[in-house]
Amino acid sequence: MRTSPKLASFAFTFALVIGAGGSAFAQGEPGEPKAAPAKPTPNEKPAPAESTDHPAPNSIYLEGLGAGLAYSLNYERRVIDDLGVRVGFSYLSVSSGASAGGASSSASSTLIGIPITASYLGVRSGKHALELGAGATLEYASAAASSFGSNASGSGISPYGVAMVGYRLHPVDHAGFQFRIGAMALAGNGLSLSKNAGSSFGVLPWGYISFGASF
Repeated sequence: MRTSPKLASFAFTFALVIGAGGSAFAQGEPGEPKAAPAKPTPNEKPAPAESTDHPAPNSIYLEGLGAGLAYSLNYERRVIDDLGVRVGFSYLSVSSGASAGGASSSASSTLIGIPITASYLGVRSGKHALELGAGATLEYASAAASSFGSNASGSGISPYGVAMVGYRLHPVDHAGFQFRIGAMALAGNGLSLSKNAGSSFGVLPWGYISFGASF
C-alpha cells in the first residue's frame, strides 16, 4: 500500500510540532522565576575584613624634657604612614631676688622654645614602633638683672639640633593612647655637661617621655 505525498508531509510536520512543544515544556516557560542560589551552610564564615594597619595620622602630646629642654606641648601629623612632623611650644620663666642691708637685687629670665622634628616609624609591629627622629629647636631667651641701682638686660634667639631614638606606642587604624620614651641628644652653643664649655658648641645627652592621644 503506497502513502500519498500529502499524507507523508502532514505526518512530518506534526512530528516537528510535537518535538518543539516537548522541548519548550522541558525548559520551562519564558519569564518563569529561576531557582534561588544555594545559601551558604552555617559552617561557612564570611572572610574577615582586611586590616589597613595605618598609624593614626594626628597626635597631640605633652613631652617631658625632650626638645623643649624642660617640657613642650606638641602637635604631630603623619605625612605618610612611616614619617611624621611635629611642632611644639614651651615656655619657662624664672625670677629671683635678695636684699641685705637696705640694698636689693633681682634677676629674671624667660625661655620660649619651638621644637620642630621629624620622626620615622618604619620599623614597627602593629602599634609598637622604634622611633628615629631629628630636627631643631628655636630657643628665644631673655634675661634682666638689677643690683645696687644698676640694671642690665639682654635677649636673643639660639637654635640647636635634636636627634632621638626610642620606643613609641602609637594606635593603628583608630584613635587611642600614645606613649613615647627614649634618649635624645641636643647639639648647639653652650650645650654641654662640662662647666667650662661656656658658649662653645657642644652636645648634651638628654631624654624624653611623652603622653598623649592619636586620632
